[in-house]
Amino acid sequence: MRHPFRGVSAMSRRFSLSVQGMHCASCAETVADALKSVKGVRDASVNIATERALVEVDDGVDFRAMVDAVERAGYRLVTHTATFALNAPLNDTAIQALRAVAGIIAVEPASAPAPAVIVRYLDGVTSRHALQRQLQALGYVAQFVEGLSAEQATADEAQAAWARAWVGLALSLVIMGLTMLPPLVRQPWAQWAAGGLTTFVVLWVGTPFLRRAMAAALRRTATMDTLVSIGAISAYGYSLWALIAQSHGHSQHLYFDGAAFILSAVSLGKGLEARARTIATAALRKLTGLLPSAVTVVRDGKEQTIPLDAVQIGDIVVVRTGERVPVDGVVVAGKGSVDESLLTGESVPVVKDEGDEVVSGSLCVDGFLKVEALRVGESTFVEQMARLMNEAQATKPAMQRLADRVAAVFVPGVLALAAVTFAGWMLLSGDATKAFTAAVAVTVIACPCAMGLATPTAIAVALGRLAQRGILVRNAEAMETAAAITTVVLDKTGTATEGQMKVVAVWVGEAFDGDANELLRWAASAEQGSLHPIARAILQAAKERNLALPAPTEIRTEVGVGVRAKFAAPVAVASVSGRHLTVAPANAVAEVFVGAVDAEQLPADAPVATWLDNGWNIVGVWVNGVLAGCIALTDALRPDAVEAVQQLKAMGIKVLMATGDKPQAAMRVARQLGCDDVLALATPQRKAQWVRELQEQGERVLMVGDGINDAVALAQADIGVAIATGTDLAAQAADVLLVAERLTVLVEFLRLARRTKRVMVQNLFWAFAYNMAALPLAALGKLNPMIAAVAMALSSVTVVGNALRLRR
Repeated sequence: MRHPFRGVSAMSRRFSLSVQGMHCASCAETVADALKSVKGVRDASVNIATERALVEVDDGVDFRAMVDAVERAGYRLVTHTATFALNAPLNDTAIQALRAVAGIIAVEPASAPAPAVIVRYLDGVTSRHALQRQLQALGYVAQFVEGLSAEQATADEAQAAWARAWVGLALSLVIMGLTMLPPLVRQPWAQWAAGGLTTFVVLWVGTPFLRRAMAAALRRTATMDTLVSIGAISAYGYSLWALIAQSHGHSQHLYFDGAAFILSAVSLGKGLEARARTIATAALRKLTGLLPSAVTVVRDGKEQTIPLDAVQIGDIVVVRTGERVPVDGVVVAGKGSVDESLLTGESVPVVKDEGDEVVSGSLCVDGFLKVEALRVGESTFVEQMARLMNEAQATKPAMQRLADRVAAVFVPGVLALAAVTFAGWMLLSGDATKAFTAAVAVTVIACPCAMGLATPTAIAVALGRLAQRGILVRNAEAMETAAAITTVVLDKTGTATEGQMKVVAVWVGEAFDGDANELLRWAASAEQGSLHPIARAILQAAKERNLALPAPTEIRTEVGVGVRAKFAAPVAVASVSGRHLTVAPANAVAEVFVGAVDAEQLPADAPVATWLDNGWNIVGVWVNGVLAGCIALTDALRPDAVEAVQQLKAMGIKVLMATGDKPQAAMRVARQLGCDDVLALATPQRKAQWVRELQEQGERVLMVGDGINDAVALAQADIGVAIATGTDLAAQAADVLLVAERLTVLVEFLRLARRTKRVMVQNLFWAFAYNMAALPLAALGKLNPMIAAVAMALSSVTVVGNALRLRR
């Protein structure tokens, strides 16, 4: 499927940046335009719900220019500040080298009371781990001391916004009393007091709105802040004029309460909306908060506690009961049960012993482990998951792009409607008070925020929930496309099956002087060093039988045929002398053995026909050019594969299977699963062609396979889903990664995609219906500006609240 940033060129890089200060779709578009205006920025997409911008930039782009451009637009790219203690003061060369690092905004060296450096860097581009490594590469011993994170900066800003909102509401009630209670309404001092309090509210509560509105005006754009600012300032300015007029004997109605309440109510609504968005993106923050800040390592034979960012590849990390694994690595000592549920959705702890791999973020629920670090910092599994989620949440589905296009012209349209409303009332009634009230109500009640939040909030909630179940979605468009899937194509080996072949039978021919174990011993000897699943299965069978394997003097792999090995000692065979052993698929030579296995090449006592009926894979073993016997192997179905297929078919989705295996093996697995059709002997190119043929028939196809070997078919499908192998998630070429080793999570993905699509449609309907109903009422003078402000604030909260239902 095609989506933004699908193919990032080798000369460009992609980053997910955190943005503060946005309140509506127009804000997001303004930020995107500001980013695109910077030289070297190829593309930018901004998500209002997650407050993140996904940018594609050329190497060498000026990140400081990006920060400045966004600030000029009235918003802020979130930066971190980190302080590092150093063993020596930074010299000029080191300072310049540090400033040249991508994402560095400012470098401030300090020498008192001790050498240190304070670095301000862009969230999403670099990290304090990378900065520490950079300092070490420059020859310094750097120790992280303290820092201000993006989360802390966001929390501080949210706390200040809450304070402004509640103080503003309290003062608004006082102002309402001063301007509306009968004993006070005629008192000049009360009116002047109301004016003074309103001035404070406008300057303190309204400053963020006014600043962003002014920045938008300078860029010749208009946002929600423009509407709120015009409504509040109009009411405030008119009331000031009326107050002065009253002192000269002219009686005029005052709107101080309206001006104060508009700003306070909208601020409170934005606070509630922000809290709801925080809940919506909780899964991502939970993921990034899994790793401990300090870990125990073994160095020079002694345990010592060091900061997480000081752990290096090769370090031995100690993990005790109740602690989380801080790195990706392999267990070198100890044994324990590890809970990986937050990463893969698997609720049952997995026993880890020496030689087993463990992933960062998993919890040791019982036991004691010593883990050799193989991946640290940004390359760990949990950090890769967080990065993929960040990037996915910053993308936009087609439905959101439509809403954004409407929102782009919405604010100017509302301003025009307000002007027409004022002029219409003046022409029809001549009542300036009614004309003014109706015009202000129009500007205040219009809510582009609801349109901007309708789909991204739902996407953010859905992506978070899927991640908790072990499903990583790379882009928001995949969620929208998944709701329309009609056909699922499964690869067989490693997808429908466990991908771990097992020897189930051995037949020994009369020409071989030995038993089944002897035949298996020579076959395994030839397969030493091969990574093919069949080779691994034969080697495992020999290991289970404790067979001693002769070392070959030469091994030659014949691609698509088999493995040829030479041995120094002669092989004991009947009627044949020589020293060569060959292991190959039964259909190696023009598939002769496969085609005529029971009629021409094998004696009547060979059970190959039965094996083929069972769908087993068969390899022949030739010793010195003579067929010595055959080995049968099978690959068990995933435990939940049949259930997954049944559930998919219950959803009205056709399930097909494509495999490179022989027709007999393919048909056996397809029958067991209940697939509607099967394609056997399929190369990767043939699988992709089959997917294309299905699409030409009108099917919306989801392909599930290996993220590397099936990359062509996955790219051809409307959605490509890969069973994630290993911990290098970035190498998996697919729109969706199944981290959990369960096929039923695919069903969960498709079901949640359909639910998410319904919620997005509901939200967009509400957002448009609200504005279509509210704007005419306001223009007709049926809504007080204060009521309009409350309605506007609640509209966006309602949209976010509806999206939060997806968490259940």
